[in-house]
Amino acid sequence: MGNRGSWPAVLVVAGLALLLVGSAAPVSSEDLPPLYLTIVVHTEEDLSRGVLPKANIPDYDGDEALMHHFAGVMSALAELASEHGAKINFGSDWTFSRGVALHEPAFYMDLQAMGHEIDAHAHESFVAYHDVRQEIVVAGGSPSHVASGMNEEEIQSELLYFDATYPEFRILWGVALPGHGPGECVAPWVWRPSRDDWTRHDPDGRYIYIGHGELINSIQAIRQALEHRSADKVNCIALFTTPREFKALEGTPAIEEAWTVPEGSADYWMNRLAWWEALLDQMVPLVEAGVVEYATLSEIASIFEDQEEDLVFDWTDVPRSDLSMRARNTKAGYPLDD
Repeated sequence: MGNRGSWPAVLVVAGLALLLVGSAAPVSSEDLPPLYLTIVVHTEEDLSRGVLPKANIPDYDGDEALMHHFAGVMSALAELASEHGAKINFGSDWTFSRGVALHEPAFYMDLQAMGHEIDAHAHESFVAYHDVRQEIVVAGGSPSHVASGMNEEEIQSELLYFDATYPEFRILWGVALPGHGPGECVAPWVWRPSRDDWTRHDPDGRYIYIGHGELINSIQAIRQALEHRSADKVNCIALFTTPREFKALEGTPAIEEAWTVPEGSADYWMNRLAWWEALLDQMVPLVEAGVVEYATLSEIASIFEDQEEDLVFDWTDVPRSDLSMRARNTKAGYPLDD
């Protein structure tokens, strides 16, 4: 992969300037708790229902060269995050874990050694959460108690399913509408979902849900979340990405053309890493001021449990986005694949 010191000059500098504009002074933390920030990475299954290949998902367990490329780039992202003190929750569906087991057996252990977490991420078209979690174990990882990828229309029944495997899963993240469409929950705080309505807090609830906010990758979105912190909640936000955003350079030997781009593309892996490095650099004054704290999802859950007795759960409705996740990020200047 090379090292960041040798990255090409063509790092879409103009684009970075547009994406990361603004260097306002950090928001005061005198009377408000910090904003806990997690970088969440999800890998999707490349076979739907176990038989239908997904053209927009790399063949992680069937194409060794592709697996080496995307695992290498994700390791570079993990190192970059670690250098800034940032924490990643890496959510894997079953085909990525099988790719790890076959071609990158040290991948999960290396990420965890940097302080990141490995989660079971599933849409269960073919493999259930328990088995997705076991695939991580087989691939050498020590999975967290986080489950992500749930369809909001099915979350109530999922709680019953998780009961059967408890305490494998205790923390929920990313309950969403199909395709992250308009109207999905974008609450930036933590609660225990009720059995009757997952958006309502139940003090006796078994599971902890960690909201992710608008899922917009921009410094402006982080500053806006800081401005809207609540004094009586655990405030949190997530930045989100996926391996397939970090494509190889066109002409790279053994890499399928569909997963390559020209050197000047924002999707070229070096340019994408440079974008993330610039964003993390913009975060430094906020972290140094103590208004933003990096944390894994498990760490946020522990913070919530420690503070739970003093928190207030007084919302009428959870906030919902008017736009899809893609539209939110396109508006912010960061293209995401749904």
